[in-house]
Amino acid sequence: MENSYWHICTDGLSREIIFKSEADFIFGMNGVPVCSFHFGVRIMAFCLMSNHVHFITYGSGTGCKGFIRGYRKRLSCLTDMHAASVSIKLIDDTDYLMKAIGYVLRNPVGAGEKVLPTTYRWGSGPLYFNDARTVCGTPVSAISKNQRQKLIRSHLALPEHCIITPEGMVDPGGYVDYRTVESLYGHPGRFLYHLSRRDDMEMELTGDILHKTSYTDAELLASVSDICSQVFKRKDPAELSIENRFKLAGILRKRYGLGPKQLGRLAKVDPDLLREML
Repeated sequence: MENSYWHICTDGLSREIIFKSEADFIFGMNGVPVCSFHFGVRIMAFCLMSNHVHFITYGSGTGCKGFIRGYRKRLSCLTDMHAASVSIKLIDDTDYLMKAIGYVLRNPVGAGEKVLPTTYRWGSGPLYFNDARTVCGTPVSAISKNQRQKLIRSHLALPEHCIITPEGMVDPGGYVDYRTVESLYGHPGRFLYHLSRRDDMEMELTGDILHKTSYTDAELLASVSDICSQVFKRKDPAELSIENRFKLAGILRKRYGLGPKQLGRLAKVDPDLLREML
């Protein structure tokens, strides 16, 4: 099959969070080169959000489907990924490709993260038009095979130009084809223009797979814990009765104006039942 560009993303999980800590995000980041090299897929842009992921890839349809299936399977050690349905959209237009890359990189801002797309750690945003970027770390060639396998949790032999950062993460500069993306835009100004656009791209995908909220799950976890302790004298929603979980959802909705899917994740209740009750 002829190689093409693809927009790949997973649905936001209704009741779970994928990346609950920095260690989880690092594991998720390291899974990107492992799966992309394994399936022969080039990564053009990506970002990892707390409960879903976005990729712009280049490769065959078979390779890109294998990539996201392998990546989703890899994340299953963090949470149950069966509910994370996948959308794979062929990109056959240059203008749409530029919009899609801008959308993916802007996703953290749209989700309420207090960062610029070009400074978000868990994605490729910092790479583009940034020749001043420096990377501290150790070349893969200087790390023993056993150390490398332990760091990336894979037997895959990474290319020797890859760098392992001090926190144990494969630097994205070693596997993201950011130079091709720079050539696509041609000028930093054009790149920044597409980062600032607010295209309703979610309408071009099925369902509400790109649904965004004003607050990220990570931002709300502390509040959820506080409410559980103060109101229900428990540390975690999982310790509450089903009645109290619905009460928790009601408190969160009133305080933050959240939708059923995010309330379901945070309060650990069925979002379909919440839709009927709220």
